[in-house]
Amino acid sequence: MITLNKTLFVSACLFAGMSTSAMAIENITTVCSHGSNIRIVEVVYSGENNVPCEVQYTKEEGTKTLWSAANSAGYCESKAAAFVEKQKGWGWSCDTASVATKEAE
Repeated sequence: MITLNKTLFVSACLFAGMSTSAMAIENITTVCSHGSNIRIVEVVYSGENNVPCEVQYTKEEGTKTLWSAANSAGYCESKAAAFVEKQKGWGWSCDTASVATKEAE
């Protein structure tokens, strides 16, 4: 099960990087694990700035958009950080990284 979850995570990161290759800003991805379970909290930017954005939550059942912002810079980042802190409070171990989304040449 842990191998499947890690494979799912790696595939999701690669797909996210490919599907957003026209953007210049980096998505922020946090991977949380608890036993063999994996959860991904990601701030996804759909433009060249930090808005518009979405906070997406991925687990085995699929991906849901928890929050989004069109005009409020910093909103998605603060919501994602607070949600990750909740996960840690529930016993999850979390690591955050940026996923580069360089503009295609």
